[in-house]
Amino acid sequence: MPGTVRRATWDRVPAGLRSLAWLALSLSVLVIPVFDDTWVRMFFLVGLYVVLGMGLNVVVGFAGLLDLGYVAFFAAGAYMVGIWSSPVSPAVDTSLSFWLILPLALVVGAVVGVLLGMPVLPLRGDYLAIVTLGFGEIVRILVVNMTNVTNGSQGLYNIPRPDIAYREVDNVQAFYVMIVLAAFGTWFVTTRLRDSRIGRAWEAIREDEDVAGAMGINTTKYKLMAFAIGASVGALGGAIYAPFITFISPESFTLLVSINVLALVIIGGMGSTQGVVAGSLILIGIPELLQFSETRDALEQMGWARDGLNGAIHAFNTVTTADVSDLPPADEWGEKLAVYRFIVFGALLVVVMVLRPMGLFPSRRRTLEFEYPPEAEVAGGGGGS
Repeated sequence: MPGTVRRATWDRVPAGLRSLAWLALSLSVLVIPVFDDTWVRMFFLVGLYVVLGMGLNVVVGFAGLLDLGYVAFFAAGAYMVGIWSSPVSPAVDTSLSFWLILPLALVVGAVVGVLLGMPVLPLRGDYLAIVTLGFGEIVRILVVNMTNVTNGSQGLYNIPRPDIAYREVDNVQAFYVMIVLAAFGTWFVTTRLRDSRIGRAWEAIREDEDVAGAMGINTTKYKLMAFAIGASVGALGGAIYAPFITFISPESFTLLVSINVLALVIIGGMGSTQGVVAGSLILIGIPELLQFSETRDALEQMGWARDGLNGAIHAFNTVTTADVSDLPPADEWGEKLAVYRFIVFGALLVVVMVLRPMGLFPSRRRTLEFEYPPEAEVAGGGGGS
């Protein structure tokens, strides 16, 4: 009840004021002294995956189209910036301004999304996931082999930073502001689309495509629209990532990127903006955080807890035939998590699916679907008659 009351009180606040509050909270990390460049870089990566997650949320959360090739759109945006601005680009001799390339990258991302969506329109579920996974790998292989355009496996480097008021964006704080503004712009557009007629059509397709088509919804049109919009958002993330890192290569756009984005959408809650932010903080922020020296020092202060747990592990090994390893020292936690992160993320996915099948912060509609499933309504109606 207290959580429900707090949520209801927060929901009564005008949407504009809530947006300003979240924006102020996001930018407050720039004025907190403890957050140096390393911390801000971590927040930038979290914000980057928030943008990517919101784009995939349109495809998976709103329209119910399982896409495992989302990294292709991310790569499209990054390579558009690299090809048109890098001094080593084999395809273009002159460099264009980042602000001219950015809208072009969004258009190219949408075109790539439509090209992906057209051949997979008849597919659903696992078949759709397999084909989109293959599409992502095809794009990566094309990037490797098209040496006359992408410079192949050598990649594109010395990608210039964007200019704002004739000053180059050369610090991580400015890039963090860019990704925060991109995230809020993406949130505004996707939220308005979700609450519009287009969003209702996507939800109908997600629930039952055959019924949606029978009710007069042009499923082809709206599915292609979901792919195009989600791809444009992915290209937006890639276009900001390329000048931030100043170097891109095919190794930066592997299947792991798609898996990470899909995992954070599922863990946070499909169709929920808050869920995307929470999933990004968990899957992207925590692994980075555990590698900080400040985190290591804080964990060292809790050595007594690790010693107590190790004692319990020794006792468990003594009374059983198991051989459970001791917990590592605090300075090795970040390294261990980097090695075993897939096991940790997989276990987290299992826990979330069992305890919170709708995600940590599901959308209101999905919460109602789990609380009042259609089977219960049918059963109740049958009993009444």
